[in-house]
Amino acid sequence: MAQLRILYLVTTLMDLSVAAATFAVGRRAAELGATAFELGLLGSVWLGVYSVCAPLAGRLSDRAGRRMMAIVGAAIAAVSTLACAFTTNIPFLLVLTGVMGMGVGMYWPPIIVWVGGGLTGRPLAARMARFSVAWNVGMLIGYGISGKVFQFDPRLSFVLAAGGMGVIVLLLSLQRGEATTTAPTETAMVELRHVPKGRGFRKTAWLSNFSMLFAVAGMLALFPQLATRIGIAPDLHGYLLLLHRLAALGVVLVLPHFQFWQTRLWPLWIVQAIAVLGVAAIGVGESTAWFCAALMVCGAMLGYNYQASILFTFEEMTEKGKGSGIHEAMLGLGAFFGPILAGWVGNHFNSSMRTPYFFCAAVLAAFIVIEMGLVVWRRGQLGGSSGTPS
Repeated sequence: MAQLRILYLVTTLMDLSVAAATFAVGRRAAELGATAFELGLLGSVWLGVYSVCAPLAGRLSDRAGRRMMAIVGAAIAAVSTLACAFTTNIPFLLVLTGVMGMGVGMYWPPIIVWVGGGLTGRPLAARMARFSVAWNVGMLIGYGISGKVFQFDPRLSFVLAAGGMGVIVLLLSLQRGEATTTAPTETAMVELRHVPKGRGFRKTAWLSNFSMLFAVAGMLALFPQLATRIGIAPDLHGYLLLLHRLAALGVVLVLPHFQFWQTRLWPLWIVQAIAVLGVAAIGVGESTAWFCAALMVCGAMLGYNYQASILFTFEEMTEKGKGSGIHEAMLGLGAFFGPILAGWVGNHFNSSMRTPYFFCAAVLAAFIVIEMGLVVWRRGQLGGSSGTPS
């Protein structure tokens, strides 16, 4: 169990570091006068690189081992993040964040599988819930302190992030093996249900990952511009993002107490529909309280979506590294295309800063229809909807 605790700790540290770094990049660029499109690029290019590296790293970790892949990834991310502290040039920031994306993409797939430890069913759901608590706590801390640190000195946000990644390299270097033990509470869980096979669960969840991150990441990438224009201070901006992640954490803590979502697809569509409303609400909001409510709704929906996707992936795939890589890549691709296209819309419809938010909400709504159509088509190909209800 000591190794598992270390894995939870490095999980927290990585997302603390990524939250601090991405907040600092976006806010610094906005204060330097970056356009909506430049903000979109800064919020997405690193995720595009991440999306390419994650499936490759996942497959390689199935063969070469999890620990070394994660160490190299964390080291690359640390160096590139630290370098961001020494430039105010937006194109150079873009390059450095791309390198950071490569490092983070190499880090997460092996860590996710390492934490999963080959478990299935309810034990897997419980352990991945604790994993998600760890990374959400990291993002909470990162967003909670990055605004204050940035307000004191923008460079310190990058130093904080790079330092956290450096500690990860040290902690993982001290680990001698990759096996994680199973706690008695995990082995004692009775296996009552499984994800129905051949019913499109993981692929639907991957599409949901893409669409949810497209909409929410697009919204978050442009929010620094809106926050700057209407006078939201950096520390308050950071607190809003903290509450966004706090809502996700709350959902993650609640989900293990319910079982219905583990064998049904319809909650994914309901969650996306609620997120449509949350993203669109940013487009009509005027007050800090309104933005807070909308961001918390989006965060809660993301918390559910992530848990469903990783559970369905591990239940349906035997190559865990490959599966976690695809799961992460779909997240990254959504978060890559969302900010870029939202930024493009913002530049071409610059008469209103609100148009990109309605665009993101519309794309998410369209994907709900696409996912439902694909499931209906697939089940028709399989000869009906017999079996476990979904």
